[in-house]
This record gives sequence, structure tokens and C-alpha cells, in this order.
Amino acid sequence: MLISGKRKKHNRLAWEILGFMVMAFVIAGIIFCFLYSIAESIASVYLIERQIFLTEVQQAVFQLWLRSICLAASCVAFLVLFLFMLGQKLSYLVAIIRGVEALEQRDENYQIPLKGKDELTELAQSIHYLSKSQQMLAQKEKEIKEEREAWIRSVSHDIRTPLTSILSYSQFMKEKDKLTQEEIYSYISLMESKAEQIKALADGLLGEETDFWETVDDGRLFMEQLASEWEEVLEDQFSCQTDLTECQKFSGNVSIRGIRRIFDNLVSNAEKYADKKYPVELIIKSDGEWLILIQRNKISKQEGHQTESHKIGLNSIRQIAKFHGGNVQINSDEDTFEIEISLQIRF
Repeated sequence: MLISGKRKKHNRLAWEILGFMVMAFVIAGIIFCFLYSIAESIASVYLIERQIFLTEVQQAVFQLWLRSICLAASCVAFLVLFLFMLGQKLSYLVAIIRGVEALEQRDENYQIPLKGKDELTELAQSIHYLSKSQQMLAQKEKEIKEEREAWIRSVSHDIRTPLTSILSYSQFMKEKDKLTQEEIYSYISLMESKAEQIKALADGLLGEETDFWETVDDGRLFMEQLASEWEEVLEDQFSCQTDLTECQKFSGNVSIRGIRRIFDNLVSNAEKYADKKYPVELIIKSDGEWLILIQRNKISKQEGHQTESHKIGLNSIRQIAKFHGGNVQINSDEDTFEIEISLQIRF
């Protein structure tokens, strides 16, 4: 029963064409009967009015002649009707062919109308499905490409900040006449830390994982170190204010590289858009479960300092916050910019 049903399903077009033929045949038969009866009546009236009497042979020939003419007319009607109804299917087939051509030319707006319930309709539906699949695939490919390009821009942006720090530390050591062994060790440690950041970001460009969870035994000490580095980079240009009074001692799992990237982006954002006449504030809070980083500064009004940039650094911060199950809030007006970053500490 199932096989028979499938056969009927896949032979609907043949049954429709057969139906067209039967319908055209019936209509042609009606036309034949109508024409024959009308012609016979007209001929009979004509012969009677003129008192023309036909022999049996003449009558048979006359009837044969009338039938032949009516049959020829009904055959013409049959062909016209059948070809007309078949032409509807052929025109639909042409529309499907145009749809295939449009797909080849990547015309995503072309739509094939769905008519009937036969194999041609199923073919049109299949083409629609292929078209939608192609559009979804193209859209997905575009999104992946844009996401990859945005990620590369973000990582490239993040590389610049630690690289700038290394250059600054190197220049400072070069220009300073005398350095104690402790100072040399301190600057070398800082440069090594920044170099490790660059290496991690470069590994990310090569497809290796850059953000992963690491255990921090003393989170407050780690925040103090990052705040100290943040201040060292900015203190030559700004008056820096750090506040860790609400940062409790904590331990847990965080992405150390990710948090370092956040601080680098905060530094970069301040250097580009902060007004040097006013202090830059950094507030670090922690309740043992959440780590809150807040940076606040006045916005520079100088020409070339625009608050609306490509926002690559902010997007990078958002991605890191998302990795930590947190979020980023921007609170700014015409004069002040404030960013608040929430990071969840895992245990």
C-alpha cells in the first residue's frame, strides 16, 4: 500500500496531463455533436425550402461530408484546448528553469511561484529549499568572515598596547643614566610580562586558544600589580587615582591574560580620548564572587579626539567580560566617560 501511494504521488503530473487530454476530448465531443446537429438542421431546412430531394446514396455522402467537417473542427478544438492546458504546465516549467538560472547567477531575490500539487510544484519547493540553504550558507559565511576580521582587528589592537609599553620601558632605561639592580630587574620583569602578552595574542592569531581559566591565589595582590602597571604607563601624561579600598582579598579562577588585555585597553582608551587636564580614576572592587573594574575620565575636546572610534578596544573588553560571565556598562555624557566591567570569579 505504501509503495502504491508513493507511485501515485510521483505520477501526479502524468495523471494531470491525462486529465487534460480527457477534458479536451470531452469538450471536443460536445463541440462535434453541437456542430453536427446545427449543420444537419441548417442543411435540412435549406434543402426543404428549395424542394431538393436527395437519393439514399446522396444522403449518405452528404452525412459523411457533414461528419467529416464537424470531426475536423472538433479535432482542431481538441488540439487547441489540450495544448492550451498543457501550455500552462510548460510555462510553469519555464519559470522553474528561470529560477535555476537565477540561482546560478546568485539572484537571491528571485522567487518561483508555487502552483498545483504535482512533481513540478515539488521541484519548485526543492529549488526554494536550495535557494534558502544557499542564502543561509552565504550569510553564515559572511558572519564568520566578519567575526574573524573583527577578532583579528581586536587582537591586533590589543597587541599595540603591550608593545608600546615595552618600547616605553626600553626608551626609559636607555635614557636614564643610572639604574639600580632592583630597577633593572623590575623593568625587565615588566617587559617580560608584556612580551608574554604579545606572544599569547600572536598565538591567538594562529588559531591557538588565548583565553583560559587560571587559578589566582591572592586576587587583591594581582589587582594591585595591574593597577600599579596601569598607573606607571599613564602617570607621565595624566594625574592617576586608584582606589582599591573595596577590593577584598579573594582567590579563584579567572583569565589572567584576559584581565591583562582589559587593563591594556583601558590604558589605550585613556591615552586616546581622556583630557590630560583632569585625573583618570581607576576603581577596583571585589566581594569574593565578582570583580568590578571602573575607569572614569574627562573626555578630551581637542580636535582629532573623537569619542566615537572603531570601538575595537571596547568590543575586546566585552568579549573578555562575556567569557567571564560578566558584562560591560558604558556611562558617559558630553564631558565624562565611565566604563564599568563586571567579571565573575569561578571557584
